[in-house]
Amino acid sequence: MKKLMALGLIAISMAMTGTSFAASYEVVKRFHQSAAPNREEADITVIRCSTGKEYYIYGYYRSSGPRYRTIIPPYWGNPLGGGDHYTFEDAIAAAC
Repeated sequence: MKKLMALGLIAISMAMTGTSFAASYEVVKRFHQSAAPNREEADITVIRCSTGKEYYIYGYYRSSGPRYRTIIPPYWGNPLGGGDHYTFEDAIAAAC
């Protein structure tokens, strides 16, 4: 019970101060990648984490399965986190 109360107080204090566990990043630019024989259609968001490193988040036009992939250029074939992610937030968490 004491742990639950402590966690509640931490959550309230974080909500009041605007602190969160979310990674800090900024969007640098966005652009579209058209489909081609060797690539999927995607919207690409370039983010810069609070560390200063830039990552590309690919949002693929898929009807099912994970839609997001985090890439460190120029390592296009090696997604961070070992594969694709179901949410944009998960893709950011892999980077930042």
